[in-house]
Amino acid sequence: MTQKKFALSVRIVLFDQQGHILVLKRSARSRTNPGKWELPGGKIDSNESFDEALLREVREETGFEVIIHTAAGTAMQETDEWRIVHLIMIGSIISGGLSISAEHEEFRWASPPEIAGLEKADYFEDYFRMYLQVPVGSQSGGEDPSVTNTE
Repeated sequence: MTQKKFALSVRIVLFDQQGHILVLKRSARSRTNPGKWELPGGKIDSNESFDEALLREVREETGFEVIIHTAAGTAMQETDEWRIVHLIMIGSIISGGLSISAEHEEFRWASPPEIAGLEKADYFEDYFRMYLQVPVGSQSGGEDPSVTNTE
């Protein structure tokens, strides 16, 4: 039995001023995860560093120029041909205006509880469950899920 080769994909978590995360809905014509929500990013081209690839992919998919701050986690995805490792970073928008590519058909700035209700790409579902899931009962209205009450 031949094992599938690994491929590396890079993604980014971008927040707006209210703490919402930018998510993109893949085109219904997409070969992988059609019509599902994901984070901006994508494949690394040959002779390209992962940070160069991420900056390029974000610019192509959103129109934003960003800076990368830190690693935010990883997720796996299997296709018919590949085992894809998604390296997920956190970044900030430094310029540009949102203009999604033909690869996607919709965008949304969403809170973690809103993202929980979206039909997500398989890797994003795994990442969300591991890193972004808000514990049940900790959200009531507009509270910030990153703030812990220590009283």
